[in-house]
Amino acid sequence: MEQLPPLSKTRQRWIAHLHSKRYRHRERCFLAEGIRTVAELAISSYRTVLVVCTEQARKEHPEVVGQFLQQGVACYTATPEEFKRLADTTSPQGILAVVAFPDTDTKKTLSGSVVLLDGIADPGNAGTIVRTAYWFGYTGVILSDDSVERFNPKFVRATMGALFHIPVLEIPASHALERYRDTHRIIGTCAEGGIPLAQYSTPSSPHLLVIGNEARGLSQSVIPLVHDFVTIEGQGSFDSLNAAVAAGIVMYHLCRQR
Repeated sequence: MEQLPPLSKTRQRWIAHLHSKRYRHRERCFLAEGIRTVAELAISSYRTVLVVCTEQARKEHPEVVGQFLQQGVACYTATPEEFKRLADTTSPQGILAVVAFPDTDTKKTLSGSVVLLDGIADPGNAGTIVRTAYWFGYTGVILSDDSVERFNPKFVRATMGALFHIPVLEIPASHALERYRDTHRIIGTCAEGGIPLAQYSTPSSPHLLVIGNEARGLSQSVIPLVHDFVTIEGQGSFDSLNAAVAAGIVMYHLCRQR
């Protein structure tokens, strides 16, 4: 097994700075942490700048590090103590990558059905929705300007690598809906007053599914642009479902009728 060079203090400081949104956008790089996420990165079109792992992680997952070495990506080792200072998790898995921002054309209209997150700021919820959208065959996810940043480390990790296989764009919600309204059926979720989901038939044309904020629902600028509102009917007394759970239920219903 090829011996990897140790990660220098200079590179350690640079990687640590990438936890800052401002620094990420200045350097046009972001962090991908965890074995599943990094393994998906290895088989994607994203450009990996470098990989850092502990010796233990390399022994447990030699095939993942080997893929990056075959691609000519610089790979380094770090001690467990050094890695903890670089990682975003309390119990890191011992491997992370620095990834270059992709060249994204936000003016391009995605074909097929799309999901729009309207004010979903929680990175765990947003990442789970991206992962679910990829599972159900959606062609892209749009994050509104008041949703989580697409390169937030917790969001990237929550997608479990789906981020590297499905376009994720950052576009103001009202702008996105105006762009897609003539070609897609706009379906918005609401806690009450919509068409019961069980009675809603998936449109024959592509659709754009809007998932709103758990506390306030859809934005006021979004509501007038929605064609159909759907409601998940439940038996409990809670005000609303978790956004990621609701998104998964609606996506399953819409996609099983395709």
